[in-house]
Amino acid sequence: MKNTIFIRVESGNDVGYGHIMRCLALANNLKKFFNVIFLSTNSSGNLNSIIKKNHFKRIGIRTFSTSSSNKKNKNDAEQTIKIIKKFGNENSLLLVDNYNISIKWESLVKPFVKKLIVIDDLIYRKHDCDLIIDQNLHTNMKKLYKNLIPKSCKKLFGPKYVLLRKQFLTQRKHIKKRSLPIEKILVSFGGSDKKNHTLSILNSIKSLDQIKKIYVVVGRASSNKNKIKNFCKNYSHFQYIEQSENMATLMRSSDLSIGSGGTTTWERCCLGLPSIIFVSSNDQKDIAEAISKINCGINLGQFNKSSKSLIPKILLSFKKKEFEKMSKTCMNLVDGKGAIRITNVIRKL
Repeated sequence: MKNTIFIRVESGNDVGYGHIMRCLALANNLKKFFNVIFLSTNSSGNLNSIIKKNHFKRIGIRTFSTSSSNKKNKNDAEQTIKIIKKFGNENSLLLVDNYNISIKWESLVKPFVKKLIVIDDLIYRKHDCDLIIDQNLHTNMKKLYKNLIPKSCKKLFGPKYVLLRKQFLTQRKHIKKRSLPIEKILVSFGGSDKKNHTLSILNSIKSLDQIKKIYVVVGRASSNKNKIKNFCKNYSHFQYIEQSENMATLMRSSDLSIGSGGTTTWERCCLGLPSIIFVSSNDQKDIAEAISKINCGINLGQFNKSSKSLIPKILLSFKKKEFEKMSKTCMNLVDGKGAIRITNVIRKL
């Protein structure tokens, strides 16, 4: 009999798709050794259907939209405990990847599982866990979660533990370092792109003669997808793609990526794809700075009025040697085997 690992994660308009994607990448490795059960709400714009598509069991958690944050966490914890009691036992594990879940939630649920595992990117949050995973490169790796986790807590930090889907490892085998000229660009700002940076970028690069193909990837949760789709129809070299399930293939086909600095940063690195990065949320700021520091991408910070005019200038300013070096540095940073490494550690817990 396999022991059960519960995964408490969210996806949707407000939280994006990175959390669910990395949990699925890990779950597809864990399923060889554990019975995997996902716990999530029906939040707006969610990707719960992808859990089913990957043949995992999912149990719904009810949201309490009128409650205060503390009350929500308590209600959420109570539901989680109930599910663990029904479908697990004292040897079950629980993995949490959710910014809205507090240390109080963790402390309430922890006694009902053998080990509690947390995936986080926000280095200022306190946790009551047995294992913490932060797959990101930060500007100060030595001080990560200092005084914020139990002394006995095991730490897996850095791009060595990046969680990527199998498709990225498959495509990596066929990758060569990128070089000039830049003829194919991938534009992707994640699942929701509420501020519609995508359309602004498309306007800034639509008339560049050297660009032969522009892949425009838009999330299902995007409220601007119809505007973007109609815009792309006006240009023969624009290809509109909604909720791509073959992101690795698109990245392999591209010479450069323009997008946000979330989880997709590590997908680009694994496939040696140089990028121009924008910071779409606070949790991306430190990552974008760290990536820029080691020349794995160009960090333009938060999107502003001048951002549009900067893109064409940057595209024309690349030097062959520098561009090739960026591609090689990206590939050296992320090998795509993080899910295998983390699974081996979880098996020993």
